[in-house]
Amino acid sequence: MKTVTEVLAADAAEKVTETPASVEPTTETQTAPSAPMIIGIRKAKFQPPRIVLNAVEGWGKTSAAAYTPKPLLLMANGETGYDTLLGVGLVPEIAADVIDNWKDLIALLEKLDAAESLPYKTIILDAMGGFEKMCHTMVCKRDFKGDWGEKGFGAFQRGYGVAVPEWIQMLAKLDRIRTKGVMIILLSHVKIGTFKNPSGNDFDRYAADLDKSTWGITHKWADAVLFGKFVTITEKDKGRSKGIGGVDRILYTEYRDAYDAKNRYGMPDEIDIPNDPTKTWETIWKNIYKKPV
Repeated sequence: MKTVTEVLAADAAEKVTETPASVEPTTETQTAPSAPMIIGIRKAKFQPPRIVLNAVEGWGKTSAAAYTPKPLLLMANGETGYDTLLGVGLVPEIAADVIDNWKDLIALLEKLDAAESLPYKTIILDAMGGFEKMCHTMVCKRDFKGDWGEKGFGAFQRGYGVAVPEWIQMLAKLDRIRTKGVMIILLSHVKIGTFKNPSGNDFDRYAADLDKSTWGITHKWADAVLFGKFVTITEKDKGRSKGIGGVDRILYTEYRDAYDAKNRYGMPDEIDIPNDPTKTWETIWKNIYKKPV
């Protein structure tokens, strides 16, 4: 008679050598043949530019925009530059309207987006600071009961942060209009502010006349941020540099400590702009797109 130990050992050996007649594979062990992933060559397609033109007073921002292809000029309430120039015959007659509040701007952009086709090739906002003020006014009334003070919109800069999503939505609406083949140009005034330099002494620089949160998302959104100013001419007067003028206009296209600029078009870092306002946009465009659209 086999012992218990011998019986268990025999059973174990029998299980090891036992082969089932057929084993159906589980879904976990099944591997379907995978087709090779094929990604085609991406074809070039013209995308209308998104441009921020940021320049000192009197440089000719509005004049430049007025000579863009088939423009629609949207003016923030209080921006009278185009009407003044039009009144003395310095700009062409173009489609233009004054926008009084943020709600009206958004409603108009939605109508332009919904249209099957548009008679415009360029949409211009003049100027961003005025539209930003409209956005902040709407947010202050809606979310802070009209209180601009330290218990409302101005509390720890809360209002500016609340307004950022509204500004982003506006840029998104402009992007949708852009898909119809429309170029977007945002004009901006400049101010001189102190730059907090993390690696050295602080210094003054030109900046867009916007809150830094608004400017940050707009700068990132744009394909080109162009900064226009006059050539600075100085002379020494008792050991100090004295500005004596400069009428030549120049456009900067790349970032420097003194100003913000960028471009995705391989533009020269400095472009001389003719004194003839009718040639400003033509000169800019030749440095953006090298062949006919």
